Amino acid sequence: MSEPRTLLIRYDEIGLKGKNRDQFIDRLARNIRDHLNEIPGLRYKVPHGRIFIFCPEASVEACLSRLQKVAGVASVSVGVTRPPEFDALAAVGREWIEPLIQEGKPFRFCVRTNRADKSYPYKSPEIDREVGSRILRELHSKGLEVNIKQADFVLEIEIGQDETVVFYNRIPGLRGLPVGSSGEVLGLISGGIDSPVAMYRMMRRGCRVHGIFFDNRPFMGRGGYDKVVKLARHLNGYQKHARLYVVPFEEIQVAIRDHCHEFNRVVLYRRMMYRIAEAVARKQNSLALVTGEAVGQVASQTLQNLNAVSDVVRLSVFRPLIGMNKQEIINEAKELGTYEISIEPHPDCCSVFMPTRPTTRAKIKDLEVDEKKYPWEPLMAKAIENMETLELDTLTL
Repeated sequence: MSEPRTLLIRYDEIGLKGKNRDQFIDRLARNIRDHLNEIPGLRYKVPHGRIFIFCPEASVEACLSRLQKVAGVASVSVGVTRPPEFDALAAVGREWIEPLIQEGKPFRFCVRTNRADKSYPYKSPEIDREVGSRILRELHSKGLEVNIKQADFVLEIEIGQDETVVFYNRIPGLRGLPVGSSGEVLGLISGGIDSPVAMYRMMRRGCRVHGIFFDNRPFMGRGGYDKVVKLARHLNGYQKHARLYVVPFEEIQVAIRDHCHEFNRVVLYRRMMYRIAEAVARKQNSLALVTGEAVGQVASQTLQNLNAVSDVVRLSVFRPLIGMNKQEIINEAKELGTYEISIEPHPDCCSVFMPTRPTTRAKIKDLEVDEKKYPWEPLMAKAIENMETLELDTLTL
């Protein structure tokens, strides 16, 4: 039977919190359990400053792939638990290092210890020397050398009160804050490249981000709907327990087309989306709206138009991408895994009835005059009444 592995999970930003630090740690631990709940045979321990998971060797890869989607995790190391004795610790290092040494080539290593248990009778530099010297004594003849600054292999030791873990790899995590520690927000998701990245950024700041999509299947077909559902499900893998609200928007767009100035259409669409999103957010106790807008990226995202759109809501509007250029957003979307979905050829509803020359400097007073020409309040109430709510944890395509 193979030896169980110990996963050592570190967090960094949480450690800077004050008296409420324990709340963040508890939230992170619960999120980790939530992401790993389908993997059997795990045992958890949460000492000061670390989270340990004791894991069957066969489940290590499954755990790592899920942990890399948990905001708040700074890094993960896979190691083994040993008694805090120099010979036992050195034996692990020797077992790992020896296969890496190539004949005739020097191989540099060092030992680094974190002594979390201050009652342990040896200090970290002493442990480094004692363990390192034992390894060197056995493998020096094969080309092993000590080099603290330019090591090919770093053997790390974590001396805890209950567990001593030996490891040599640090797998980076998402960092940030655990989802749920900052409250809930509602993200306007369109199916494009930008909005999923904006929502993901807010997840990493501790927000649970629900999505709201403005649907126009009568004119656009089902492709856009299916794409947004795929994006929302992918994003939910980073947080769990999120919902997607699907709002029928075609009647509102037809009314704007038939009664308002053509050049104002896109900004008028956005104002209605913001109104509806705010109403849904308040009903669901979300504390802010999130959008993928960036200054000057398209006609509706000039400073004047952003101001005209924000004018209709009192809830805070977060725009995490506001100063980014398109290539930066694309690069992040590729890392996130949403880019290939977002570029599927299905337009969003804002492209319906597009004006020939959309305004880039909308004036609020002119927009308000246009909005008096159609019954936006009853149409808004009807759209919310017919809204579809999708629970992303249980949703299947």
